[in-house]
Amino acid sequence: AHGEDNCAQAHCCAESNRQCYLQNPYYGQCKETCVPNEWTKCTPVGPRTPNLTPALQSSVKTVGKWVESRCSDLWDNCMETQCCHEVGAQCYVKNAGYATCKPSCNSTAEDDDGSTWTCKALGPRSWGLAMKGFPSLYCFSLYMPERYEKPLLKSMLEMDAGIFACDGYDVFAALNDTLGISKDGVSVEAILIPKIRVGISQDGTAANAKLFMAVWDKVIATGRFRYYDWTLKVDPDAVLLPWRVREHLLPHLGEKVYYVNCNKFPGSPNFPMMYGAVEVFSQSAMLSYAKGSWKCGTQLPWKKWGEDYYMTHCMDFLGVTRVHDIPILADNLCLGSDCSNPVAAAFHPYKDVGAWFQCWSKATQPQPQIAVQLKK
Repeated sequence: AHGEDNCAQAHCCAESNRQCYLQNPYYGQCKETCVPNEWTKCTPVGPRTPNLTPALQSSVKTVGKWVESRCSDLWDNCMETQCCHEVGAQCYVKNAGYATCKPSCNSTAEDDDGSTWTCKALGPRSWGLAMKGFPSLYCFSLYMPERYEKPLLKSMLEMDAGIFACDGYDVFAALNDTLGISKDGVSVEAILIPKIRVGISQDGTAANAKLFMAVWDKVIATGRFRYYDWTLKVDPDAVLLPWRVREHLLPHLGEKVYYVNCNKFPGSPNFPMMYGAVEVFSQSAMLSYAKGSWKCGTQLPWKKWGEDYYMTHCMDFLGVTRVHDIPILADNLCLGSDCSNPVAAAFHPYKDVGAWFQCWSKATQPQPQIAVQLKK
């Protein structure tokens, strides 16, 4: 059970150092301690959840592959599955024939037809689809099948590297295309977006804000971002190490944030900003964008902007908090890229397969152990 959920049936708690204490035979809560009184018996049931190190918490909060195929999407009937895909969602009962996945439930509120919910919780509250690590990552790339980007992504897919090492991933293109078969036997096909002309931005780079606005619209429409703690837009020529990304993101889990990763010109009012090689958004930030992207599209002068400049300003406009994490990205377009950097979680740009995997190998090789001689 999570937080203040009823643990009377589960007899166990999700948070560290919590014990399920029964108030009566039908209701209990997870607490560190419990003081009996005339209303609360404080009867302990099940085991106390041990204190876990961050590394152990990461391994404990992964889920089995069956969760993706069996559990229910938001607003689907979860009466039989009793589990949900979306991060933080719970299966709540409305009546004898219907239950659905949603973040919270109010038994006193009426639906449009005047009906109410029992709000009985079925099964556990969802951790999302943390299939490979925690916190979970949904990563996507836009690519041009006729250019160098397809061989790059195809090679990553074959090696289960880059975005394909994230918990969930998608690829987008303006042409119908198939990259290949993943390690778990799934055909990876591009999600189609409209063909949009790209001009020159105010700083001489690609004015591709409109193009990526279309990509983000697709991301929102598919809804898969809801199943993961973080969403990452990743350029195909960026070498991404998802396990290091998680280390950077864990301190801000559950917050409404996005990551600013470049401060090339500290005296400029436009810096620090988010460089587009790797863009990182929490789930709450994504929900804010899903709700308010129309405001950015109608109230910001984006037509001569690059997409990273647009998303930086859109996040600020929507009140999403910045996290300044310059070390997360080593980018030759910013402050340089050294693939042996043990802190960086991504390196950019590496535009051919040989260079990409040379960087990948350098970045993933074990760090040298420094021998320390003890004085006798």
